[in-house]
Amino acid sequence: MAYYPYSKVKLSLLVSFIINIVMMTNAFKLNPTVNEYFISDLPQNTSLLNVHCQSRDDDLGIHTLNVGDKYDFSFHENFWGTTVFYCSFAWGPKSNGVDVYRRGNSLCMFKFLSRKDIYCSWLMKDSGIFFAFGENPSPSDFEFAYSWL
Repeated sequence: MAYYPYSKVKLSLLVSFIINIVMMTNAFKLNPTVNEYFISDLPQNTSLLNVHCQSRDDDLGIHTLNVGDKYDFSFHENFWGTTVFYCSFAWGPKSNGVDVYRRGNSLCMFKFLSRKDIYCSWLMKDSGIFFAFGENPSPSDFEFAYSWL
């Protein structure tokens, strides 16, 4: 009975040591950076695109994009894995709003024990909102995701 607390301390130190070694060797990331990119590919001489993104804790404000402009932000998911980022898009009379990040329930997904950061790109076109996963997507990587409402 006298050795029980000592065993708990040893176990805690061992677990901490293993986590530190794995993180130092960059074998995998427990909490990768999520990078969200929004690109306006709307027709010339039309209304500008307004992008407004927010989570429960952070309101990133409204960003107005000209044709060809890009807006991006990055974040780390919270400890409990409940981070949600919602973005609304407005282009003249057309609009839509989507969860651009929600673990397990959005196009931009977290993969447990990921070796890399997460890159999600959203392309706004007159035909709708398109999505591509990956660091440097080519135009052919984008797939239709949502219609304008």
